[in-house]
Amino acid sequence: MDSFKEQIVRKNLSQKDKMTKYMLMIASVALAAGCFLLVLGTPFMMIGVLAAGLALFGGYQLTTRMDVEYEYIFTNGEVDIDKIVAQRSRKRLVTFKCSSVTAFGKAGDHDTDSGNTLVFASANEDELIDYYAEFNHKTLGKTTLVFTPDAAILSLIVKALPAQIRREAAALLDEIEADGEDEDNYEDE
Repeated sequence: MDSFKEQIVRKNLSQKDKMTKYMLMIASVALAAGCFLLVLGTPFMMIGVLAAGLALFGGYQLTTRMDVEYEYIFTNGEVDIDKIVAQRSRKRLVTFKCSSVTAFGKAGDHDTDSGNTLVFASANEDELIDYYAEFNHKTLGKTTLVFTPDAAILSLIVKALPAQIRREAAALLDEIEADGEDEDNYEDE
């Protein structure tokens, strides 16, 4: 039986990213106003209007490029990770077979500065759990992927992992589910 599941995760902007986005908006409006006012009342007014329009368009393009989503696609033991920018462009970040994974777990429990190629495709959200997967990639070499899969994708990935890693990951999933049940019980009280 074929297994297929996909998930889209929106990357949350950090405070620094939000500030950069707002500053880009303000700068593009200020540049547009400056271009327009600089040539106001001169024979070059049409060029000023064109320059102001280009400044606004450039600011729009730059600020929307900060809107990033990641798509995780699981197909028969193979995982594809795509980066979608501003819902306009898509780029494949990495593809790997779950059977080639050498380590898997919660990202907070793992050192990502191990010299491996790091592929960061996480939601960047405190409430969600980030996971890591280490594997050998044909072009990137030893690679560490940090991502935020939902329960459905996570269970499919764990089922497709090599036996030893699957046992470790299954224990990790049981622990996470138990923590979730404890929190649910706490909320009911």
